[in-house]
Amino acid sequence: MMTEQGMVKKTMGTKAWVVTTRSEMCEACASQGACTVLGGGKEMEVEAINTAQARPGDQVLLTLENQSLIKLSFLVYMFPILALIAGAALGQKVGPLLSINQELASFGLGAIAFGLAFLIVRKKDKKLEQAGSTIPKVARIIKGE
Repeated sequence: MMTEQGMVKKTMGTKAWVVTTRSEMCEACASQGACTVLGGGKEMEVEAINTAQARPGDQVLLTLENQSLIKLSFLVYMFPILALIAGAALGQKVGPLLSINQELASFGLGAIAFGLAFLIVRKKDKKLEQAGSTIPKVARIIKGE
């Protein structure tokens, strides 16, 4: 589980916006879209699910499940590459059967599979975002205001 400390800037309903310092962990995070870099780039504002009912001014601990990070990393990085390879391999086999240049069929099916993989990734990302599994959570209040 990845953790980060920060201070709650504002809350609205079940969400909290937490100001935290950008760390090396941020570079590997698949949920970077939920964060906004402030000022010179050291501080950032993270949108999180406020499970601890924190209030503005509270020092809090944010968490993100490693399992979510691993799933997202595979989905974003590996799935399109595997689809490209599978499409290219299929093109190598199908090209001669359809009397099409083998390299052209390989390139074409690889490109189509790669494009379809990105559409699938985009659709799956929206579902995961709606489910809240890619959004950090305010796990607990470290120091109340």
